[in-house]
Amino acid sequence: MTNLTVRDLTPAFGAEISGLDPKIPLDGETLQELRKLFNEKSLLVFRDIKVDQPFQYYLSYAIIGREPPVQAPSTAPKRESIVSNKVENAIAPVGRLLWHSDMMWCVDTCELLSLYGLEIGQPAPPTLFISAAQAWKTLPANLRARVEHRFAEHVHDMSYERSGGDADVLTAQFDDDERVRLPIAQHHPRTGKTLLYVCQQMTNAIADLPKSESDELLESLFQHLYAQENVFAHEWRKDDLVMWDNLALQHARANVKSDGPPRTLRKTFAPMPESLKTRLPQFARAGAM
Repeated sequence: MTNLTVRDLTPAFGAEISGLDPKIPLDGETLQELRKLFNEKSLLVFRDIKVDQPFQYYLSYAIIGREPPVQAPSTAPKRESIVSNKVENAIAPVGRLLWHSDMMWCVDTCELLSLYGLEIGQPAPPTLFISAAQAWKTLPANLRARVEHRFAEHVHDMSYERSGGDADVLTAQFDDDERVRLPIAQHHPRTGKTLLYVCQQMTNAIADLPKSESDELLESLFQHLYAQENVFAHEWRKDDLVMWDNLALQHARANVKSDGPPRTLRKTFAPMPESLKTRLPQFARAGAM
């Protein structure tokens, strides 16, 4: 068994782990410990670890108790696996990302996301995290009473409408109008935790409320969710592996510039949403629309 060293990143969520030997397969005790930590902490950070794509893919599935699908051999990374301001045709190449959980707008459930630092120049814009589970746990009673039996409507991207005039906000658009209505008090399918399930980027409205009331209530929820004291910023270095619960946490990103330092990350989804297997979004900064 690998002797893991664990350091809490915040009182509410997140752990930095050292001592992992990245081999396939991991022994049962190590994997059991990582699963327990992931369910409890929602965010795991491994610093200075050499990880290839097969191990990152394997661990992304194994840590949530799933068998990874067999991958077709390829010598080049798929577009959806690289986030970069330097690699041609990468996803989310530049701009600022508002708070969100990936794929909130569809029925596919993506439980885990991971990013690995392939090339990181400094200063590197951080990835920001908040806990939707902690947000529900600490939601003031008056707000909880207003939303605990209501539903929210989620769409591909509300970034442009919510950018506040910020031309650097990055939008992601698909070529259809898929959307979904889900409980605001959403229950996590694996851990059973209750999540405050609305987000800045993708939540269109609170269902069955007039627009003015919906907007006011969403703004109150966002102020609670994204209060500065709730935010953890991961400062990127080369050979960082960051894995997080895409349902329990939301993430955002500071502005990435095309002429800034290189910031190239390899991304995995577990499981890979069906919606991404056949189509990919088109990215644009709000200022370019």
